[in-house]
This record gives sequence, C-alpha cells and structure tokens, in this order.
Amino acid sequence: MDNADAGALGLLDRRLKAAPEDPRLRWRKIARPSQLLPPVTDDWRVFYLQGGRGSGKTRSGAQALSEIILADTSGDGQYGVIAPTYRDAWTVMIEGESGLLAALGTTAGEVKHGKSRIVEYAYRSYGEIGLRNGHTVYVDSADDGALRVQGKNLRAAWCGEIGLWQRWDTAWNESLRYAVRQGVSKIIADGTPKASRPARALVRSLIRDEPEHGGVIVRRLRTIDNIKNLSAGFYKAVVGAAKGTRLERQELEGELLDDVANALWLRDQLAAIQVPPVGGEGGIPHLHRAVIGVDPSDGNETSDEQAYTITGLGGELLDTLYVAKNWGGQMAPAAFARKVIIEAVAWNARIVVERNHGGAWLKSTFYQVMKDLQRSGQIPRGKTPAVETVWASNAKRTRAEPVSALYERGVVRHCKMIEPDLEGRPYPVSMVDLEDQMCTFTGAAGERSPDRLDSLVWACWPFLNASFAPPSAASRFEWAVKAEIEAEAGVSLESDDSGIRRRLKGAHGGMLTGLADQWSIEDFAPDDDDAPQDPGPRGSVHTWR
Repeated sequence: MDNADAGALGLLDRRLKAAPEDPRLRWRKIARPSQLLPPVTDDWRVFYLQGGRGSGKTRSGAQALSEIILADTSGDGQYGVIAPTYRDAWTVMIEGESGLLAALGTTAGEVKHGKSRIVEYAYRSYGEIGLRNGHTVYVDSADDGALRVQGKNLRAAWCGEIGLWQRWDTAWNESLRYAVRQGVSKIIADGTPKASRPARALVRSLIRDEPEHGGVIVRRLRTIDNIKNLSAGFYKAVVGAAKGTRLERQELEGELLDDVANALWLRDQLAAIQVPPVGGEGGIPHLHRAVIGVDPSDGNETSDEQAYTITGLGGELLDTLYVAKNWGGQMAPAAFARKVIIEAVAWNARIVVERNHGGAWLKSTFYQVMKDLQRSGQIPRGKTPAVETVWASNAKRTRAEPVSALYERGVVRHCKMIEPDLEGRPYPVSMVDLEDQMCTFTGAAGERSPDRLDSLVWACWPFLNASFAPPSAASRFEWAVKAEIEAEAGVSLESDDSGIRRRLKGAHGGMLTGLADQWSIEDFAPDDDDAPQDPGPRGSVHTWR
C-alpha cells in the first residue's frame, strides 16, 4: 500500500468517526417557514401539509416526524408511517429520496450493511424499523385499514397522501386516532387536495379544523415555491402548461376546488341556504309532512354506505322544503332499519326506500324490526311509520336533475345538525358529507354511486309536484254569495230567469215547463232527520233510517 492509498483510507476513517451534522439542523437551513414543524408544546393535534405536486410536502412530513423522534430521549417509543398502499409507504415514505431514512440522516444501503449511526434495522417484510436509541417505527397501509397500528402506543405518526386513502374511515377513525395516544401525541398528514378523491370528507374536515380532530394546523405548500428543487423541464412541461387553468390551482397551488365541471350543485349555492337546526334557536319549530329517504346497501365495509335523509315542509306558509338531517355509514341491515324507524317515529315521517338494490328485502326487514321495537317499548304501539318503495327506473343524474331544479328555484334550505363536540356539548355542524357528494356528482359513466345524494333524492321526490307558492284565497260558491245578499237585503233573488229554471224549461222540448214553475231548489235537498217519514203503501214495514 503506497502513501496515497494510506492517506485516503485515513481520511475516510476520520470521516466515519467524526460526528455528522445533525439532520435537523441541515433541514432548517434549507426549509421554507411553511415546511417547518410547529412547536410540539403548542395546543394542536394534527399538522396538515396541503400541497401541490412537487411542493415539498413529502420531505416536510418526513422531517417533521424525524424531528419528533430525534427529540425523544426517553427511549422505547413507538411511531407510525401510513400511506395509501404498503408499496407507497416503503418505497416513497421510508426509502425514497425525501423519505424518513433520508430525514434521519441515513440511507437504505447504510442500514442494510449496518453502517447507519441512527437506524439499527429496517425490515420491509415486517413493516418495522428499529432505531439504536430504542424507538420503533411501524409502517402500514391505509387501504388495509392501518390494522398493524391498532393496539400500538404511538407517540406520533406521519400519514402520506391522505386524500387517496380508500379505507380512510377505518384507518383514521378506528386505527390511527386511538393508536396515537402517548408522548407528544401528534399526527403529521400531507396530501394534494382533490374533491373527487376517496377521503375528500377527511381532507375537508381537517381544513375546516372540525372539533373531532382536537386542533389542526394547516400549511399550504405551492409548487412554485419549491421551483429551485425542480428541473427546468418539469417547470416548462407541467407548471408552464397549467398556468391559468383549474389544474394549476388544484395540482400546483394545492387548493381544494369544490366545484366540479358539470356538477348539479355549486358550493356557494349550498353555503347560501344554511339555516339553524330544526327546533333550535332561530330555526323552524318542526317539520310538516316529513319524509325519510333511504338508500340501502348490503352493509359491507367495502360497499357503499347505508344512508338516509330527512326532509319536510316548514315556514308560516309551508312554502319551503327543509333538509333537516343526513346520515351515512356501514351498518348491518337490521341495525340500519332500527335506526331509520326510530328516526321516523321521532320526526313523524314516512319512509321512502329505493327498491332496486335491497329495497324489497329491506321493506320486510323494516316490518320485522318495527315489531321488535314495539315489543321492547322503544316505539309506542300505533306509531309505526308507513314504508313506501320507489323504483329507480332512470339514471342517477336524470333522477337528481329535478331535485337540483328545486334548489335553483330557491325553495330548499339545509338545516344545521346538532352533534356533540369533544366535551359532549351540543355543536351545530353542516351536512359536509352530503354536500361534498352534491358538489362533485356529475353522473358520468363509471362514477361512484353517491349514496347520501341518492337518499336526498328520494327524500325530496314526494315534493317535486308541490307549488311552494303562498296559498290563494278560497273562492265562495255562488249560492253562498246569493244567500248572503238575500239575508242582508231581506229579499229573494230567485226569478223565472234563474239558471236551473231555464234548463228545466228547455229540457225535452219544453215538456217540463209547468213543473219547472212549481219546483224550487229546496226540493232537491234531503229531508230533515226529524221530519216524519211516510211509510208508504206498505204500512206494516218500518222505514229503516
């Protein structure tokens, strides 16, 4: 070995032994302020990075989780990384160029050969990463419901592209929400917002900072702000081509665009018709002619939701249709029928259910459940609601268009719904899930069935022929007007030229002229009940009255 080789090896040995720069400091030198993790001591639960393509949201999420992990010196902590699919989780969020290993200051190669100073092992087949300080990171898929993290005691989790989560309700509400429960107890989430994506309801609730999330900080990242880390070809082909278009606002600016081209409803239109809850302060006291529209399904987790919507007339003149409540979720048929029947009794409403897909057997289920509810005393006897089935003979858009016309006429109002907040206090909320389906439904081929919207259509269907106009003054019969005039004047208006006399005189060539002069209109009235009855020629036969 010559001196040059020895010198090179010595330099390499010194570099390996030297303490590397803290990855947190390196990130803070290049990160934009909007990408930095908020202080974990502040009162927030979710840090949502809403960004366009190439805006740096993945790197921001990875650095945020790594910062929490590296700051945790207590050891033996559990953390989570969740993506739409397991492949995305490992190849993008763990081993990717902007993934967690890079944020921790290491690489997959170093980990594999035992050269990493921070990560001890990374087992893709087990979905587990072990750090030398005792912490463990579990990797999971949201499309599998994030079942691996159920039962874990996570101190923080990073959730990638939440808008693409197919089973988002299970992954977020059943797995993640309860698993992140120790230490700082923070959730970092990122995604490109798009109203047509599966988890749009989750994205919207995060943007609105709904109470169930426990405090959300939203940061919007734009592609143009990260342009120095993108190639000139990308800028020219993607950013430049999308300039001034809807695609720019959605995919590059990171905006959640609610209005979908050719949709039957607009977000501004629905925002303008919000009113207080039924029975609440400022709201109508109750509904008239209430209807519960039901859209059934088989109740499986992968199927459409079971859904119902409650509508009815209100206002002083009953000239407004109020949408009072909307619900949807996966539920067994009998349990769903029980929920609908209890609502129908509470609102004194009749049930309208679609017969095409499940309505036939659901109607029988309703009647069986009604009997059980009566026996258990949950609904009083004699209060069983009527069940009406309708046949969906037209396409979904064709059925929805007349209902959309009601909204265009300005006769429909959306009531707030009362739900408990985190402390159990009543809290008025909008029908976010229903309105999302209304503003994104176009009826295009292959579009997913809008379950809550279908239930709204059936709930509005009985009112399509209503005029929704103030009632006109009732007209009085001509004979009543004549009688009133005669009583006030003390005279009779009956004359030889009255209509009935002219018709009698002209009938049958004038044969009834004499009789017409003898008859009075009173002769056509029935006898009084107290008038004596003539038994007729058969005097021994009693007259049956």
